[in-house]
Amino acid sequence: MSLSVWLAVLVAAFVVQALGWAWAGAGLRRVQEGGVEPDAPLPHPAPFPVSVVVAAHDEAERLPVLLDALGRQRYDGADGRPAFEVVVVDDRSTDATADVVARRAQVWERQGGPALRLVAVAPGEPEAAGLPPKKHALAQGVEAARHDRLALTDADGRPPPTWLAALALWAGGADGAPDDGAVLVGYGPMEPGAGWTNRFARYETVQTATLAAAGAGWGRPWHAVGRNLSYPRGLPARVGGFSAASLSGDDDLLVQAVARQNAAPVDYVLDARAAVPSPAPPSPRAFWRQKRRHAGAGAHYPAGVLAALGLFHTANLALWLGAPLLHVLGGAPYGWGLLAAKLLVQRTALLPAFDAFEAEGDLRLWQPVLDGLSAGYHAVLAVLGALPRPQRW
Repeated sequence: MSLSVWLAVLVAAFVVQALGWAWAGAGLRRVQEGGVEPDAPLPHPAPFPVSVVVAAHDEAERLPVLLDALGRQRYDGADGRPAFEVVVVDDRSTDATADVVARRAQVWERQGGPALRLVAVAPGEPEAAGLPPKKHALAQGVEAARHDRLALTDADGRPPPTWLAALALWAGGADGAPDDGAVLVGYGPMEPGAGWTNRFARYETVQTATLAAAGAGWGRPWHAVGRNLSYPRGLPARVGGFSAASLSGDDDLLVQAVARQNAAPVDYVLDARAAVPSPAPPSPRAFWRQKRRHAGAGAHYPAGVLAALGLFHTANLALWLGAPLLHVLGGAPYGWGLLAAKLLVQRTALLPAFDAFEAEGDLRLWQPVLDGLSAGYHAVLAVLGALPRPQRW
């Protein structure tokens, strides 16, 4: 390949990346300008009741921390009692998940805490229903919920005390107003920890959240996280239920279906009071196992979303590989300038996102290095999406 062709490819890759990050930055600004003010007072008393739904499979170890966090929610009605319930779906657990929930339900009942109910899923039920296990568990939780507004999280979620009140605010609940029926896509940061696996997981979470918020800002939502998602109880039925196409995707595939069918507004909740952190994968092996499940859902994205993401990440990989190759094989250092210019454009878009998502200082410091790792990561993720899907969640 001639030097001029190499250079043309790198210039094209730079243009794609520059346009992509400009689109992301503008979309994020649209969310900030059109959403709730960051210092808007949280509603009190609670404007409407909420059902928190948690699907749990062998989560006896992690559930107590989540239940502690839910017990600290500041979301009370005019009578001073919790204006929310918690529905835990025990999905064929072989550990003490059910016992943990039963004991906590007794404690909360004595102490005047929120109602806590257990829904049990027996072996063979998901297969009979024709759904992957987690999606079947969530469907059972949605059906069992008593309130119209749902708030979904995972067993390893750590919602702050302001979580439900902030969601209610973003659902139109300011000054006691009724629920506006919107889908609320929340942020789910990874908790800081030691090592580069943790740092990269946190960076990738912020980067994906930036692109997800931008999509919602432009009216093209494409991504959500199951540990922080809220929607009306009847919404899944209106869009045909949870997709049986992949093991995961109870979050992003549902949001895409809602947008495609114009079934409800989809808003990104850019509010630190509503963020739900969770522990990062403890090892590279755990990280890749998690991403393997996510890649299975990505294979079922709409063609336009797949094409846009593929072009965006391929352009980034081309810059990171092409700049050194052009220098070493062609003796031309021009590629480094294009890569540096791309990093500058990207940082211009990411700095407001780092502020909005309250990203840690090490992500800001190491952003160029983390972006290089991200280029290789997305290449591997594309391969994982083409491999046979895992069958357990």
